[in-house]
Amino acid sequence: MAPRRTRPVPIVAAALAVLLGAGAASVTEPTRDAPAPAAQATANPVGAEEWMYLQRANPDGSIPEAAVTEAVAQSDRMGATAMRSPGTDQVWSELGPSNIGGRIRDVAADPTTRNVVYIATGTGGLWRSDDAGATFVPAWDDQLPQSMGAVAVDSRGVVWAGTGEPDHGGGSSYYGRGVYRSTDRGRTWTNVGLRSGDTIGQIVIDPRDDRRVFVAVMGALHDTQPTRGLFMTENGGRTWTRVIVPASASTGAIDVSINKSNPDIMLATTWDKIRDEKSRIYGKNSFVYRSTDGGRSWTNIHAAPLPQSVDIEGQPVTATYVGRMGVDFSDSDPNRAYLISSTAGGNFNGFFTSADAGATWTPVGPTSGGTLQTISGGFAWWFGRVYVDPVDPAHVFVAGVSLAESRDGGLTWVTSQTPHADQHGLEWDPFVPNKVYLGNDGGFYWSTENGAAQGLWAKTPHLAVTQFYAMDVSVQDGSRVNAGSQDNGSLKSWGTDNTVTGDWFNFVGGDGMMNRIDPTNDRKYYGCSQNGGCRGFVDGVGFSMAIPGLRRNWVAPLEFGADPRIMFGGSEVVNRIDIDPGQRVWQPISPDLTEGTEPRAPGFGTVTAIGTTPADPNLVYAGTDSGLMWVSRNAMAAPGEVTWEKLQSPVFPGRWVTRITVDHENAKVAWASFSGWRSGDPYPHLVMTRDGGRTWSDITGWRIPQAPVNDVIRHPTKKNWLFIATDVGVFRTTNLGKTWSKVGANLPLVPVNDIDLPAGSDTLYAATYGRSIWTTSLADAQ
Repeated sequence: MAPRRTRPVPIVAAALAVLLGAGAASVTEPTRDAPAPAAQATANPVGAEEWMYLQRANPDGSIPEAAVTEAVAQSDRMGATAMRSPGTDQVWSELGPSNIGGRIRDVAADPTTRNVVYIATGTGGLWRSDDAGATFVPAWDDQLPQSMGAVAVDSRGVVWAGTGEPDHGGGSSYYGRGVYRSTDRGRTWTNVGLRSGDTIGQIVIDPRDDRRVFVAVMGALHDTQPTRGLFMTENGGRTWTRVIVPASASTGAIDVSINKSNPDIMLATTWDKIRDEKSRIYGKNSFVYRSTDGGRSWTNIHAAPLPQSVDIEGQPVTATYVGRMGVDFSDSDPNRAYLISSTAGGNFNGFFTSADAGATWTPVGPTSGGTLQTISGGFAWWFGRVYVDPVDPAHVFVAGVSLAESRDGGLTWVTSQTPHADQHGLEWDPFVPNKVYLGNDGGFYWSTENGAAQGLWAKTPHLAVTQFYAMDVSVQDGSRVNAGSQDNGSLKSWGTDNTVTGDWFNFVGGDGMMNRIDPTNDRKYYGCSQNGGCRGFVDGVGFSMAIPGLRRNWVAPLEFGADPRIMFGGSEVVNRIDIDPGQRVWQPISPDLTEGTEPRAPGFGTVTAIGTTPADPNLVYAGTDSGLMWVSRNAMAAPGEVTWEKLQSPVFPGRWVTRITVDHENAKVAWASFSGWRSGDPYPHLVMTRDGGRTWSDITGWRIPQAPVNDVIRHPTKKNWLFIATDVGVFRTTNLGKTWSKVGANLPLVPVNDIDLPAGSDTLYAATYGRSIWTTSLADAQ
């Protein structure tokens, strides 16, 4: 059932759908670009997981540990080498955006020091604020795993951080390396174990003894190695005991709570889910456990009226099995506890309270529908948290797309409007009454009204943890950048008055994907939401140009033709559009170029890369998510007359085609990059043709880290210079692949999904998946 174990070493957090309407785009009434409301900035996060995971995993669903480990080590060695030479020692600087934010997984306030707050981000490491969230600084080594699951602070100010985002959404394909501990407020960290746990759901500390720490380990997305469950240390992390051994190898621990009034009483929940190369698999072993001896022994108390996992003929297990659950105790009433439950598929199926510290449970309100179903979004597994006001046992919050608040123990609910969508972490300030901190997919917020869901919330103004898929930079003005971001739409660095102030602005809602700027006129620009939901803008006036097709990739490709009035977009076919007013209708110019929804997974079978060149308007390449490569040499012919040739080469790896770049001066020269990790096979991640696609050669070998290559570009003026973006850094060759060097050594260890070097510029741009956009100057590069 489960893929073979080649455990992913977790270095980086990469990325883990909502199908937009099909059909040709049509001219719409002009609209001014404006920030999308927060409610529009959320979508089922499973699309991000599918996109990131499927292109990187082997056909059996595994990500090989040895390959990842060696890639990181080789990247580190090449970075050290680059620093020793003035010609290669580029230094990366953060460009931003910082005002947009990104996904916050957990929040912890320091109980020893006023105004100190820590946040664990989805794929951007751990950050600390010394001024109650007004500003943040990284409190994490850039080269540690950047995917975070949990953070906690003990009574002495010691910080505990759990690496590896535990949900099966949002884009985390590689996970953590266990639990880390810092005694100096995040300046330095020590790994204290659970390295093979991969993802951490929660950390709690015994209020009587800081050495007693409990960690809920969910395990990897795709393996069943017995490293899941609830772990306890009683000596500060020197040794660990698995105190809850889940009922199946595919079950992990996702939440744990301790009764602060009587710390011998604890609650924990398990979550039974795994995935193979093509599907998610759910089991019947999502349970609630209770301990009455300080967490040393646990009893499965999952009995009615709590929802039960049952098989019902004619109904899918996603509807009849229990999924993720969250628990919390009241600090002010030692007998009061709450539980939120969902189905395996992600629908709300009950909110419960206990009047005997979790021994028995009573449903509160409906067990389906209502406000708690609405805020689940149909993907309740993305949230699964309940929080109880420390001084009012009837004041409760539930995380969801919106924040739900009850002041009567769950009988009635109100939902938030001001904070960004998708809530993940909430914490009360231990020093300031009625001050509440909130982390969600848009960043960090605080309330001075005791978290009133419909009250006023302030957002930290600068936090550079945005996750980007794609980017473009103006040729005329290097300060004008647009880029597509997870959870935060398509963003641009200029306002409606066309000025660049350092702040960025949303101009297309949903999850942001491909973004483009006309190379001849940066007042014409384009942004897409997931699955090809693209829009064009001319001086801020927008029009729809959603890419048509039966199947469109999460990040559907959108590329300019030789004449930038012509654009090409990919679904299962290649489409062409003239974006001049009155001509804005997509036309398919190819047959289905894919292998259908197989062999990768249901819902796939898409064009993932399109390559064009100013040197030949008729030349267009296309690559797919199963590794097929195609070329048309008459792409500007009438739609029914365009022909395509399927390309063959022994160096094609049969893996996801991430980018095809055609030389802008010589149409016979092109490069194609591929995703995936090597696992003993000598396949390349970057190939080159010098004869218009007839033959191809590997130009990397083992001279670069064997990690997924996400982008390849040629230097605008130096025809032998190439740059590639990978999951472990940016690399450069000055001789078309004979030798390679790393570009700088200080770029955070997160996937780089896109790079750009505009014509006439010495500035190289890198869009990362979790640490926003960075730049480096190539003025002194040799």
